[in-house]
Amino acid sequence: MTTEKRSSFRGGDGWSVIAVCFAILTIEGYDLAMFGSIVPSLRHYTAWSLTASIVGYMGSASVIGMLCGALTAAGLADRVGRRPVVLTAVITFSAAMGLSALAPNPEVFLLLRFFVGLGAGAVMPTVAATLLEFAPADRRNRNTALGFVGVGVGGMLSGALSIWLIPTFGFRAMCAVGALPLVLVVPFLFRYLPESITLLANRGRTEEAEQLARRHRLLLPGGPATVTTGHVRTIDRNRFALVFSDGRGRGTVLFWIATSCCLLVTFGVGTWLPDLMRSAGYGLSTSLGFVIVLQGGAVVGVLGAAQLADRFGQKLVVICTFITASAALTALALTPPVVVAYLLVAVIGLGTTGLQILINAFVGSYYPTRVRATGLGLNLSIGRLGGVFGPTYLGWLVANGIGFDAKLYALAVPAVIGGLIIAMVPKPATVAAAENTVTETPALLDLNR
Repeated sequence: MTTEKRSSFRGGDGWSVIAVCFAILTIEGYDLAMFGSIVPSLRHYTAWSLTASIVGYMGSASVIGMLCGALTAAGLADRVGRRPVVLTAVITFSAAMGLSALAPNPEVFLLLRFFVGLGAGAVMPTVAATLLEFAPADRRNRNTALGFVGVGVGGMLSGALSIWLIPTFGFRAMCAVGALPLVLVVPFLFRYLPESITLLANRGRTEEAEQLARRHRLLLPGGPATVTTGHVRTIDRNRFALVFSDGRGRGTVLFWIATSCCLLVTFGVGTWLPDLMRSAGYGLSTSLGFVIVLQGGAVVGVLGAAQLADRFGQKLVVICTFITASAALTALALTPPVVVAYLLVAVIGLGTTGLQILINAFVGSYYPTRVRATGLGLNLSIGRLGGVFGPTYLGWLVANGIGFDAKLYALAVPAVIGGLIIAMVPKPATVAAAENTVTETPALLDLNR
């Protein structure tokens, strides 16, 4: 089946790609945020008698899976294609969600959380690379943000359903909902999810590449693209080295550290926020409502922040978002009235899930299209180490009776460190120049300028 037959969406601003990626990331966002919504229910599930530490390990299991999934995507997405990687990943985490509703014991549930993370980890860098490739050069931050707000929308859906489903049916019903994409979304993806234009060209599938590029108005007028097969094989062997070439080595490592800080805070907050707010005296429904506000803040905030990043630069906006998140966590530690707490949690949403979206766009712009998924995959793989630590870190603080304010201060500090690290990221080599060392397809060079 050709790319032309597989996709009938039109549009030169990347809207069709945004729609497909938005659908993927919405179901991923539901699966990831869902765990935080069910933590209070899990801790009171007498059949399993879970301690706070065990719940923390469960939260970390999905992040360990995400680390492995992102590493897998880094090795495969730019080699075998982004489309098969994404399709396999979505099927994996949706099936794992459905099976977790039937988990007979905590051990099986923890293992299935790992597989949820495995699929989610492979999806995120691959989808980010797709959004960046199909976006016009002056709208990359906007298009990436529009696609990735699906993560926040999925999280809001999780929070809204938790208020209704958990008191009536328990945590298993929330898991069962996560299996619905196997029927509702996967068939849509098989039809409309595009492959990388650059990968198609470099694999000799020139006609498909040109059809897809023209449909999205990304191909400059000119002759057919030419490909040297031996050259492509050389690039495949050196893909990981290219991530560090052209002066990108220092920035690559700094991005790993900053992403670790961001994901430590993101998964610490995402896993424990409802439980923490309930322990601080807020009611159960109010505490579950914080999940909706957290993700809503990410959705609304990142759209505005992306516009600012396109106008004033990605680096400045990412630094400011890190610092703003730290300030909001510090203020929330004072246990303010509910209305103020909701506002602060919305800001924290921007500074966690929303911030990672901004970082993804920043990181993606650092690399040429040919190795973009590899660079993003490596960044999210190494960065997941912070995400693995976040739920367990907070679980340990909860288990040891550390005060509500101290737990939030413990999250505010990594946010400040992340901002300082981003401030040290040097300017990258131009993507256009880097792309000239990767491919011999002059007609497609405009994709990366």
